[in-house]
Amino acid sequence: MAAPGGRYVYVIDDDKGVLDSTAFLLSALGYDCVSFAEAGAFLDAAEALAPGCVLTDLRMPRIDGFELAGALRERGIRWPIVMITSEAGSHVDRRAGRLGFAALLHKPIDADLLADLLTQAFAAFER
Repeated sequence: MAAPGGRYVYVIDDDKGVLDSTAFLLSALGYDCVSFAEAGAFLDAAEALAPGCVLTDLRMPRIDGFELAGALRERGIRWPIVMITSEAGSHVDRRAGRLGFAALLHKPIDADLLADLLTQAFAAFER
């Protein structure tokens, strides 16, 4: 099912292959996708961007997904954040919960699950 236009998803991942394939998938699902190869570039642009959902990798150089979420919250940006990770463990789940992530998605990305999570994240955000 395609998403209505005007729903922005900001993808942040330092792995170009993952970034490109995720952007392709999101575009096929009907989302307006904007990609960033690092969290710092996204943070520099965030205040000028239209509200949307953030889809970020956990492990990245310089600023990881947890630090990115904290920086967004400090700036008053309360967009839903879905974190992608290959790490498993309750410590990741607990920290993601404390930081208010909309969802945690484990790699490899399941397209149907991603679509469902984004639908839920936008529904909660738009209420």
